[in-house]
Amino acid sequence: MTVLRWLERPRLLAGLTLVFALVPAWYAVVMYRNARQKDERVFETTVQVLGKHFQNDFEATAYLPRELRNRARTLDDNSLRIGEMMFTYPWKDRFPHVLALGYAELVDGKLIVRWKSEERVPVMKIGDDLMAISGVLAALKTPQTDPSPVAGCVTEQGRMLMLLAQPGVEKGSSTRGYMVGWIDLNLLCRNSAESFIHDEVLMAAPQMKNEAVPTDARRVEMRILGAAWAAVVKRGARFNQQYGVPTPWLIFIAVGFSAVPLLLLASLAGRSAKLRADLTAEKEVARQQRYFTQSVSHEFRTPLGIILSGADLLESYAEKLTPERRRELVAEIKSNTLHMTEMIERVLLLGRIDSNRLICEPRLVNVAALCRDITSKVAAANPGRSAITLNTPECEVLLDASLMGGILGNLLSNALKYSAPSQPVKLSASVENRWAVFTVRDEGIGIPTQDLARVCDPFHRCSNVGETPGTGLGLAIAQRSATLHGGALEIESAEGCGTTVTVTIPIS
Repeated sequence: MTVLRWLERPRLLAGLTLVFALVPAWYAVVMYRNARQKDERVFETTVQVLGKHFQNDFEATAYLPRELRNRARTLDDNSLRIGEMMFTYPWKDRFPHVLALGYAELVDGKLIVRWKSEERVPVMKIGDDLMAISGVLAALKTPQTDPSPVAGCVTEQGRMLMLLAQPGVEKGSSTRGYMVGWIDLNLLCRNSAESFIHDEVLMAAPQMKNEAVPTDARRVEMRILGAAWAAVVKRGARFNQQYGVPTPWLIFIAVGFSAVPLLLLASLAGRSAKLRADLTAEKEVARQQRYFTQSVSHEFRTPLGIILSGADLLESYAEKLTPERRRELVAEIKSNTLHMTEMIERVLLLGRIDSNRLICEPRLVNVAALCRDITSKVAAANPGRSAITLNTPECEVLLDASLMGGILGNLLSNALKYSAPSQPVKLSASVENRWAVFTVRDEGIGIPTQDLARVCDPFHRCSNVGETPGTGLGLAIAQRSATLHGGALEIESAEGCGTTVTVTIPIS
């Protein structure tokens, strides 16, 4: 009923009508703009693909004069002039854009045509000077890095002369002539073997000298060392038929008729998205619970097995065991019982933090005294390890001593556990503006790069810890305690190079 009363208001109805009128129009404009952008992207992509095909054809074309040059390496000048290096490869069928092949000899600064293959159309005559063609001299003077340079120039008729240097018979001799290929770039651009050209999706033409590229076209360049040419590519007659055409009115009409279903669909999609998010959250909680249960059961199984085994031995063979062996079994039972007790306390502490049942209660504490107290407790729990070096200021700040004990205690325990007795462990603290910064450094085994991302996950242990005992909860507790204190924990480490952990805590 409340909804109906709202709908009976004229202003509300006017607003709803305006929304229903503007939303389809806006959507149509967006769709049309996206269609135009997609059309441009498709055109750019097809042009690039066609350019790659042209480049491949251009490189394949160079095979012909290259093959002739290779065959002519051992021929004398007279054999070159009569074309003894010609081969039987069916180049006319494979390369319809190659007009003819030939050989031109350098004579007194001229490049005289001495031999010419069968030609498709008339090109040049035997005895003509190629240097008379504009661009040939400049192409030959272009610096080359290849030991057998390739050069080329494009003539005004859309033809290219591809020239490959022909060295003398003796190794290291200078160039004595050039293998020549006459290429019709117009035919290459209209190659029906190219699907884009054959289907009239695109049309291309060689770009002549000083020719501007139209706004509705794109330029692609093909290059083989010193030989280069460019083509101008436009949309063909069947481009829109192949890839569609942006039509604003059709989109507007379609969106206008489907405005209400789209709104209903959006509402259902929003509800579905919320349900999916809730389901994902539930799955994550279930996954964490399974992982927690599996990890705890796995960590408890080993010490419980040792305790049970020791108890069985004492019960069955107490009189037969030597006093030293009985003491060893009792020590193992105590050690594993303490290990389980410590793990249970850590799990409970981690659960209190994750369930927001642990409260941060800052009070004025002396930084130096706090660090000395934590250090002494850690050193007593880790006899035979390195001495901890302290560098802390004598000042009072607002901190939660209990949380700081969990943070620094776990960090120092890890530093001692994974460092040799001769490797130093340092705890330093400083107070800067409104922040207290605590740093724990060691020169131990370090953390592998692949483990850094998960090193603060509960029960995760690094791949290089070996047989060193541990629960994989220390860094998880330290990281969550720092976050609960409003601070942050950062780790810098590399395997074999030690670890530096920096804890930044606000003190106001």
